[in-house]
Amino acid sequence: MKARFRNYQSVLGYMLKCLAAAGIVYSFVRFFHYTDVIWCLISAVLVLSPNANEAVPLAESRIEANIVGSVCILLCLLARGLPPLLIVGMAYVLAIAVCFLLDLMPVSRSALVAVTIIGFAPTADQHLWNKPLERVLSVTSGCLVGLLITVVFHRGVPGQKKHRWDLDHSE
Repeated sequence: MKARFRNYQSVLGYMLKCLAAAGIVYSFVRFFHYTDVIWCLISAVLVLSPNANEAVPLAESRIEANIVGSVCILLCLLARGLPPLLIVGMAYVLAIAVCFLLDLMPVSRSALVAVTIIGFAPTADQHLWNKPLERVLSVTSGCLVGLLITVVFHRGVPGQKKHRWDLDHSE
């Protein structure tokens, strides 16, 4: 019975983290009058984890992946005039190479997702960089929101009692 209660408590904690992410992202969107909310929210909830043992490392790895993927696709976007699929393909190769060189291969799949999200962002205006940079900002902001929530829920705030919202109750 106690184990079941702990699981309910863990699931409730995970739900609260997701609701906190939605609330924070929505507040930012309202405050900054930002319209591209979906990638910020997706990034925030992808960083969150119900398991305290993996929460912070997962958040850090998602942020690393998004930085690698974002930088790679932005560099490849300098090759103007090439078809978008070719640019994204070049960014895939570059992102995998960077992950390998920086010993970040475990985050390479997430880096490729970032390349795809940013690389296929529609650019209706004349400025090549506007939409991709907005997407980078959106994804990175979402990851930082997720990391903030992770730290508050799993490491506690200095001076406050630490909470255990963890599906894995082993120490």
